[in-house]
Amino acid sequence: MSIKYRLILSYIGMIVIPVILITLLNFTTSLFLFDDKESSLERFNPGMHFATYTRKNSEVIRKINLELLDNQEKIMGDSFIKSLEEELEEIYGGIIVRKDDEILHASEIIQGLVNFDDLPKFKEEYDREKYIRFQDGYGISYQGDYYIEGNKVSVFIIPNLSETRKEIIRGATTITITVIVILILTTLILTYSIYKNIMKSITKLRYAANEMKDGNLDYKIEKHLNDELGDLSTAFEEMRLKLNHSLEVQRKYEENRKTLISNISHDLKTPIMSIKGHIEGIKDGIAKSPEKMDKYINTIYQKSKDMELLIDELFLFSRLDLEKEEFKFQKIDIVEFLRFSIEDLSFDLEKIGGKITLNTEEEPLYIEADLQKLKRVILNIVGNSIKYKGEEVLSIDIGIKKSENEIIVGIKDNGKGISQENLAFIFDRFYRGDKSRNTLVFGSGLGLAISKQIIEKHGGRLWAESQVDRGTTIFFSLREIGGNEGQS
Repeated sequence: MSIKYRLILSYIGMIVIPVILITLLNFTTSLFLFDDKESSLERFNPGMHFATYTRKNSEVIRKINLELLDNQEKIMGDSFIKSLEEELEEIYGGIIVRKDDEILHASEIIQGLVNFDDLPKFKEEYDREKYIRFQDGYGISYQGDYYIEGNKVSVFIIPNLSETRKEIIRGATTITITVIVILILTTLILTYSIYKNIMKSITKLRYAANEMKDGNLDYKIEKHLNDELGDLSTAFEEMRLKLNHSLEVQRKYEENRKTLISNISHDLKTPIMSIKGHIEGIKDGIAKSPEKMDKYINTIYQKSKDMELLIDELFLFSRLDLEKEEFKFQKIDIVEFLRFSIEDLSFDLEKIGGKITLNTEEEPLYIEADLQKLKRVILNIVGNSIKYKGEEVLSIDIGIKKSENEIIVGIKDNGKGISQENLAFIFDRFYRGDKSRNTLVFGSGLGLAISKQIIEKHGGRLWAESQVDRGTTIFFSLREIGGNEGQS
């Protein structure tokens, strides 16, 4: 759940949970704390005091009226008055009984509060049942005037408002404190639960960030929650993996760079030493005859060409790697292109007794390609077949087939082949199957790496299949276009 919705639920919980807790508190206290089953709300709620006051007042008035119907003189009896006082204790009320102008009885709870001379006169005109005269902390909630045996008898119900106010204040204070405590506890618990989970995720992220800062990119960042911080943890983990991959690529690149420097130094040193040796031979007069001089010069020329080819491959690979090499794409028929390429290559293969053939029954197949770059790919692949030919006469077969929207070209030879262990590396930059750097097999190890980059710039793929002593097949794919597609 997202942090947003968790916060919303916590805010709702801060309102709902206190209400539930207060209700449960009221229920449990009404069951176990109060003998008369009076609820805690009635006990402490100020509004309930007024309701209780009204109810008790009405009950006492009704009791007085009922007794007057039965026995009027009973109203002046001590036992009856005592029972009325017990009824009024709950609302801190008392009874005053006046006969003519003499006070026959005044409840102890209101002693000292009431000035008897201020009590309304017998049959004084005012609403005796509803009017409450507040004065000095007491009120007159009822006045009953009766003629009993020729005497004027008045009965007053007097609530002690001071005690009532104290009870109301105590009840309001108790409810306020209870609500505040429940709100504070609920807020603290909900806030802590959210804070704990958030801080746990933040602590993990901070620890992971410090590990990454210290260079430990192997520390895995695990997702703790399905929220925004969980998404952040996932993003951190993806960043870690990408950084780790980038550093691994950088490390391999550095290794390849060192390998390149070592290999190029070796490959350049060999022809340079050969050129130097033949030039010294000419200077020392070793090449005395025209035939020997011609041999020395031809060797120097061939070694110079080897060096030029090596430097040219390095330059092209660098431009491809930096994406600074321009491609000039045009629509060509790949079948016709391969036929012309085979004609050019046949002359070089005939010199070593080899042959190259094109095996296809396909009609013209059109692609968009850079002619010079694609020709470089063919030359590099065939050149590798020549370098690593076996004991048998070299035979190269080129095949073409269509696969959905692709055209796949396969160049197969019958050379030494490549072990499955090394097959995965032949398209890596600076890789050479001949680990000994044999001078008879000249090359930088960039040929197939260059070919792979060129094919990928055409939107295709380059891969190989091989068996030791049975030959190798290099495949590359190119996107086919229709006969009219690509024409302006």
